[in-house]
Amino acid sequence: MPNGKLGPESIHPARPPRVTGPQGLPLMKPPYSRMTAYDMNRGEIAWQTPTGPGADRVRNHPALAGLELPPLGGQQTTSGTLITKTLLVLGLGPAGPNDSSRLVAYDKATGDVLGQAALPARPLGTPMTYVIDDRQFIVLTLQGAKMVALALP
Repeated sequence: MPNGKLGPESIHPARPPRVTGPQGLPLMKPPYSRMTAYDMNRGEIAWQTPTGPGADRVRNHPALAGLELPPLGGQQTTSGTLITKTLLVLGLGPAGPNDSSRLVAYDKATGDVLGQAALPARPLGTPMTYVIDDRQFIVLTLQGAKMVALALP
């Protein structure tokens, strides 16, 4: 009895099995995940950007050797977004075993990545910000009952 249940192992709807195409590559074309900003006055997309470079298993696949791949996205997150006057901040999990989790700051107007910082574990919560003595901090909860506070210059 797998997992103490009768019958086949169940599939969690939030984590369906990965569907792959030829040679184990993804069946759909990238981006595999992206951040989308809407202009709420016009009801149109203002910008879209992939969330990260993509999984090593895709980027380093022998069938794609020699190709200059753009960011593919695919970084998963259980973190919400923090939106400030000029930034959109998001915690991203690793795309594969050789990747690390990180906190990424996007320009709110353009979607350009303005900065990122490596995190010691996968982000879980929505980042929050506060100011002490004119210094701004961003705090984020992480997997494994951890919390990280980053000071902005």
